Order: sequence, then structure tokens, then C-alpha cells
Amino acid sequence: MMRRAGGNTPRRALAVRAEITRIPAPDGSLERRGVTFKTPVPFDAAAAKTGIMHVGVGGFHRAHQLVRAPRKSPRAHPGDARVRAFIVTRNPKHPTQHENRRDGGVAKPSQRSRGRRARTRREARDASRRAPRDVPRDPRRLALPRGAAMRHRSRAPRAARRPPVGRVRLRRSRSRRAGTDGFTSRKDSAFAFFFVRRKNALLSPADVSPADPCSSTTQCYLNGLLAQDWDTAKRWCYTGVGVMPADVKMRDYLKDNGFAYPIVSRAGAEVDSFDVEVEEVVAMRDMLLAFEDPVLCVKAMADEDVKIVSLTITEFGYRVPLTKGDFSLIEQALNGVLDDPEEPLHAEAATPTTFGVICAAAALRFSNGTRPFTLMSCDNLPHNGEVCKRRMTGAAEELVCAGLCATSLDEFVVWLQREVRYPSTMVDRITPATSMEDVATLPATLGFEDNWPVMCEPYKHWVIEEAFVDDERPPWENVGAVVVRDVVPHELMKVRLLNVTHSAMCYAGILAGLTHVHEAVTHSKLRAFLRKVQLEEIGPTLQAHDAMAESPILLHGMEEYAEMVLRRFENVAVKDQLERIAMDGSEKFRVQGQDVVCEGIRLGNDMRGFALYVASWACFLRREVEEGNEVRDMGGAAVTACFQEGGTGIACFLGMEEIFGELSKDFGAEWRENVIELFETISQEGMSAALDAVISEVAAPELVAVAR
Repeated sequence: MMRRAGGNTPRRALAVRAEITRIPAPDGSLERRGVTFKTPVPFDAAAAKTGIMHVGVGGFHRAHQLVRAPRKSPRAHPGDARVRAFIVTRNPKHPTQHENRRDGGVAKPSQRSRGRRARTRREARDASRRAPRDVPRDPRRLALPRGAAMRHRSRAPRAARRPPVGRVRLRRSRSRRAGTDGFTSRKDSAFAFFFVRRKNALLSPADVSPADPCSSTTQCYLNGLLAQDWDTAKRWCYTGVGVMPADVKMRDYLKDNGFAYPIVSRAGAEVDSFDVEVEEVVAMRDMLLAFEDPVLCVKAMADEDVKIVSLTITEFGYRVPLTKGDFSLIEQALNGVLDDPEEPLHAEAATPTTFGVICAAAALRFSNGTRPFTLMSCDNLPHNGEVCKRRMTGAAEELVCAGLCATSLDEFVVWLQREVRYPSTMVDRITPATSMEDVATLPATLGFEDNWPVMCEPYKHWVIEEAFVDDERPPWENVGAVVVRDVVPHELMKVRLLNVTHSAMCYAGILAGLTHVHEAVTHSKLRAFLRKVQLEEIGPTLQAHDAMAESPILLHGMEEYAEMVLRRFENVAVKDQLERIAMDGSEKFRVQGQDVVCEGIRLGNDMRGFALYVASWACFLRREVEEGNEVRDMGGAAVTACFQEGGTGIACFLGMEEIFGELSKDFGAEWRENVIELFETISQEGMSAALDAVISEVAAPELVAVAR
């Protein structure tokens, strides 16, 4: 627990402010060389109100998503774990039916709903084809349903405070859920998502910090507002929502700390010359756990004072399917009977999903005639506002397709589409996992104690689309955030020049025997390779992208931005590990890298730098398989199958359409040949030789000089 003035007194008991208690150095001084403590923010708990509810307060980069494990994971023991697999399957004769994995049969739709499903099948298929590639696909659904509710798009929005018509009853098809007997390979199966439970608790990752990178960064901006103008900002404080059992420990930590936590930003190229700034974040008022009291969470989110619900649940949080318990919560919220003892909730409602809680809260507001909240995704996902909207409306449409299409339910879907706002955002701050070493060395190096500090770089950047319900939001721009009409240009710059560069670097760095990001970016050959990828391959795609046409200032500063990214990677103090970045490579390339390669090829570029990126990724996967290591990847079972005994290797890997899209077809034939050539070079001559082969083709002579 973070020690602060007044001993262990929770923040709520303090009249004005919470303050970190400094531990004197051996010489009796409270000052440490290079360490700065920001002025504590005055905080009056009695006057503060919750204006933002944030889902995803938990573990670093793995918050609120279910732990994925391969078939033979050492953590999934038959005696104390249950493994539930949801598999993307497509039955050639019945494309809208799900295969029943328990008995091998096919669950058929009911006679009553068969006609409606046949009628909407073409709409669903067409909608799936029109959906952007970067929108995560629900692993349990073959296409985003565009059923009966879509026929009401032209209907006028529901009048304020109009009561729902009748009672909503939702029939649930038994074919909605796949079986639970584990993973069975099929040619038409794309990925398997394993929900691993140990007794009654989900397995949690080891790298846990009190606030994930995006939520700690956004709360940092509100912290600045509280310090700048308390009277304006006091109604915008956060209440966190946890949906994972592991969040109990984090809730308890925050509760003991008065719901405050320190952000420690560090910078420096040498271990002995770090500059450190410590800021105590007091923007949180409370944290609720959905699995302890789901109805309380729904009601808190439906409160009129809550204007914004924000999310940091990672890319995969948007794929988690709704459960029968979620259906039950939403149904009772629409009917206004959440507290009715004669209307018991389904047993699975005790452990609701993220979108189950959010959709139920929206349904309760709809039922009560209350204005909706803004749903703001802060996840590192292209077009995250649109992705969030599709997930919310898709969740509601699941209810329509599950049974009786009541008028009020159809109107609820239209209300979600027209009245709720889903702004896109871009959050940028490198925030690695807090290590035990960080915690242990705090008293000696910084002069205070805390169990879960957030360790990060000083740089932070937040771009927000101006799209909020009734224009109600905090004035974030007063403390450095950027509020714009269109986030896409900023998002493209950041995702392509930072995230894609991160991924291109990590596998090559690991194969070169390196551990940390700062080691890789200061390696002469790797740095030259990264500059080639940034300036000669990513750069032209940005200059040619339609979304960048209205942002000439961003394009003019592209080269400086690219160099700044590499300088940020040099920060030794961050101690970011290459293995962390290597996680979930299949999803990262599908969402972030695939379009860049396709756009580059259309511009006439051979994209050899990206070929080396994918070749080193494939070599990394093969090495992990040969050494028997677990590949921490959403599609781990699929991407490693090519390199297992009996697999067909790199050619099979590059043929995975789910990951490589057009690149797996004739369009990418020449590029795939480059990947295979570099894969063989790495295998036979090593990573250094492959880097030499790519660097020698760099047009800019100064980059070759860097490599020398």
C-alpha cells in the first residue's frame, strides 16, 4: 500500500487531499537525485461525483479478457480447470447453423424462426462482406446479424420517457453456444478461443498493474483537470468496473489506497541518469466488481450523472460473446424488473461480460426514458469507435434474432444506433508491466512504498473525436489532449509508425538474442531496418491514404515523428520487453500490418521490409514450437500448427487467409516469395545476414551508414 500523510487512512476520510508519504534517504533528506514529485491534487471526496465509468481498470494489456491457452497448456490441468472452446466453423450446407461440438450433430433453428433466419441470411452475408477488415469478428458468430431490427432504421427515434410496449421475452436458441469438449481441428475452423477456469476463478496473467496503460493515461488527464479547476472537474471523476475474478486483488489494493495510485514516469539512456516524475492519481472514486453484484453495476452505469462509459478491454474484449446471463440482465432491464424477486436472473448473470453489463445499463436508461451515455473506446484498435458501435448494436441484434422481435426491443436497437455516441480515440503512452523489481526498489530509489505503481514513459498523447451525447464531456483539451473532428489521421500515424514498427522490431530482435526494446532499437542493423520500414514502406502508404489528405501538417512532420518514435524506444528506464510485444502477433498483423503491405504493393513497392518482419515472425514461431514453449497468441493453435510435426511450414503459414487476407492469394504471390526467401536466409545464415540483405536495398545512403 502507498504510504501517505495520516498513515493508512483511506482517501475518503481525508478532508482535502491525499499525499504520498516520503521516506527519508540515509542522509536524512527527502530529495532523490533526478526525482520530482508533482504537487498533490486537492481532493474533497464528499464533493466529487462519478461522471465517467471505466471498464478495464485491471491488469496490464490483459485486463478483462479471458486467458487463452493451447490445447496442451501446462496451466490447464484436467483436475482443477475447465476449458471451454468457441470455434469459428462454417457448415457448407447450412451456413447459418453452428456445429454442436458435444455430439457432432448440427443444431437446427426452430420452425418458428427458420423463415425469419432464411429471410435475413442474405442481409447478414452482405453485411459481413461490407464490414471493414479491422473490425474484430465474434468467434461464435458467422456474420454480424442484420436481421429484423434493420428493417426499422427509418423509424423515428423513440419519444422521451415513453414506456416500453408490453413485456420483452427473449427465447434463446440452443445452438447459440458451441460445445465444451475442447478443441478439435477442422479445415473450416479459423481460431479457437479457450476460456480457462481454475475451479471457480479465471486464470489471471502474472503481469498485473493497478491500471492498464490507456486507463491510467486518461485518468492522468483528468487528474490535471482536478488540479487546474476543481469546481469544473469534480463531477467527472471515475468509477472503475472489473469483470475478471483477478480484479478482486486490484480493487482491494485501490480501496486500501483510497482509490489513488502513483504513476512513475521515467526517462533516460543510461541507468545512472534517469529522470523520474511521480504523480499521484486521485481521479478514481470507487471500483465495482460486476461478478459480485451485477445489478449494482448496471444501476450505477444507468445513473443520470454518468455521462461517459469508457473502455480499455483490448482487441479481444470485443469478441467475447454474450451469455444467457447477459440476455437475462438486458431483458429485465428493458422490462424494468431488475429488482423484482419474482423475476430471477439466469444463473450465468452472476458473471456477466463487459458488453452484457453495458448493454443492460443502456437498456435500463432506454426503459426509464433517460438520455444515453457516450460509449468511448480507448483501446489500441483502428476505428475503435466504429468497432464499439458494431459490438453494441450487434449485441442488441443478437437479442432480436434470439426470439420474439418485440417492438420495444427493435426500437432499442435503433436507439443504440442513433442516440448513443461512439467517439474514436487514440491513446499513446508506452507502459510496460510493473515488475517485482520495480516495487522492491521504490523505497530506495524514489523514497516511497507502493505495491502496484504504474511505470511508464513521460510522453503521453490523447486524441479524441468530438462526438459526445449532448456535447457533455470534460474539457480535456485544457490539459493537453487533442479534440478533433476526425481521429483517423492521428490514428494512422501512431498505429503504423509506432505499433507496426514495434512488431517489426520484436521478432528480429528476439532472434538476434536481444531482450529489451532499447537494446533492439540501438542495434545498428535493426535501427537501419526500422528506418527503412518507416520511411520507405509505411511512409508512402500514409502519403497516399485518402484520410491523410486533410492533414498536411501531420504528413509534413512524418519523418520527425518517425525519428521521435525510435528515440522513445531508446528509453532504458521503460525496460519494455520484446517478448511482451511479440504476444498476439496474428491479431496485430491482421489488424495493423496487413493493410499497409497491400497498400504498399498497390503503390509499386516490393515491401521487402515487411517480408523480413513476417519471415522473422515465422522463424520465431517455429523456434517456440521446437523448444516446446507456449506461444502467447490469440490464434496460437492455428499459427503454430504449420510448424508442428507433419505441418507444411512457411507456405502453409502464409496461406492463412484469416491473417494475411489478399496477401495469401495471387495478389501477394511475389511478396510471399520474398518472405520465403528471407525465412530461408534466417534459417541457414542467421538474422544478421537477413538484415544485411534488406538493408543493402535501402535507397537512402544515410541508413546504410547507420548500419555500419
